[in-house]
Amino acid sequence: MDILRKTIKKLTDAEYQALIHEVSGKKRNKPFMVLEAARNSNNIDDTEMMETLQVNPSAYYTLKSRLNSKIASVLSQKVESPVKGLMDEVIKVPACLYAENREFSIRALVELEKQLKEYDMSNELITVYKTLAQLNLFTDDYEYYDKLYNKHVAYALAVSKAEQLFFKFIKHLGNYLLTKEHEDLEKVIIIKREMENICELYESHRLYVLFNIVRIYYMCNVPDKRESLKVHELEIETVLNRIAETFDKYPNDNFYTNVKPLVDALYFEYFQKIGNQVRADFYFEKLDKSIPDLFGKPAMAFFNIQFLNCKIEKFLADGNIDALTAINNELEKSVDFSEKEAYHLVSYKRYHALCKYYQKDFHGSAKTINDARNRLSMKSYLHTDVDNKLLQALNYCIMGEDGLCMQIISSLKRQIAEEGTEYNNVDIFIKILKTALKPCEFRKKVKRISDLMPQFELANKGSKKVLEHIRIDEVVIRKMTNPIKE
Repeated sequence: MDILRKTIKKLTDAEYQALIHEVSGKKRNKPFMVLEAARNSNNIDDTEMMETLQVNPSAYYTLKSRLNSKIASVLSQKVESPVKGLMDEVIKVPACLYAENREFSIRALVELEKQLKEYDMSNELITVYKTLAQLNLFTDDYEYYDKLYNKHVAYALAVSKAEQLFFKFIKHLGNYLLTKEHEDLEKVIIIKREMENICELYESHRLYVLFNIVRIYYMCNVPDKRESLKVHELEIETVLNRIAETFDKYPNDNFYTNVKPLVDALYFEYFQKIGNQVRADFYFEKLDKSIPDLFGKPAMAFFNIQFLNCKIEKFLADGNIDALTAINNELEKSVDFSEKEAYHLVSYKRYHALCKYYQKDFHGSAKTINDARNRLSMKSYLHTDVDNKLLQALNYCIMGEDGLCMQIISSLKRQIAEEGTEYNNVDIFIKILKTALKPCEFRKKVKRISDLMPQFELANKGSKKVLEHIRIDEVVIRKMTNPIKE
């Protein structure tokens, strides 16, 4: 019911009324009741809906399946291509081979070729050049068009491969950010290197855009590359300016139109990473209000999550809780991550847990992390699981939920027991938590934790860093150790 509810609420009033009319006419039948419940209620679940409709699970599943098909049909009509007219012309191209006037067909295709070049529609040019070569089979122009055909086939294959690698990169980078394992980083590096090799084969703005988006995200998210980010400032600005110019030059390109906000997103992430807060804030203001709309596009999920992660870093720099949480309610209406999207789901939940933590809603923060752990098995993501459990335990400690905190601590100790010295930072923080829970004199606990904190900070470096977005200052230490909880 949740998926149907979120999908229904994305429809405009006009689209929703059209859907109601199509599936039920003016009758208050079962499809009408399901749609109305999904549109107007946030609480009703599948079990309640079946009882209301008085149907068995099989009939209810069939009903929902048909409704989802109708909704998919409505949503597909919303996806418009700015080059639909040209695409319609390309569909007719093969028929030109059998037209009555060969010269007229050639002139028409040459004119279409000019338009396709203007919009950088390389795949479509393949069809045009193939047909032009066939139409010129007995003329001197045959070899010319045949070479163009072969050249564009090779180029189209290269672009197609680069696009596949582009999406594989963001998938594997997300996986690495969950595991922080060297093997997963190697996969990311191999994909980046393969993209670079393809881009060296052709002078292509599309390959340039794809590779440099990958390269900048790589530099901003791999620990040993982040240390040298500052020295690349002029180069990265030049690259992003060129990408922006490319997007402006081809306003009807579907891919460019949809990823256009990435320029500002990359500027924001880059300047936030190097600590240039003034420039980071400038791009943050440009992006923040448009993010809820972008969250409705599944293909943009990775980039949206990167933006939210950088919002946390911005908050740690300026302490502006309103800027951090301003659009959270709007995001909830459009976000729909499945359990298969581990990086997106876990990162989104963690973002909300951190927001609640800094709003001093420690119960809400712990619950959000627990919800994420219940929805998704974290066996494959040890590092993120350990990190989230530490945040959960910290919340329980501050709340005075000693029993729940100790449960998490016991689970953590079992998890890291076989990891050797790799998680010394976690061992030290567990000592901090256990010190805070001890029933001893308040000042002694504060002093002991204050002595342990430098050890934790020294150990908490490199790729296996934990609680990266948590500030453990004197105020937090006193909240942890205070026997009288708020």
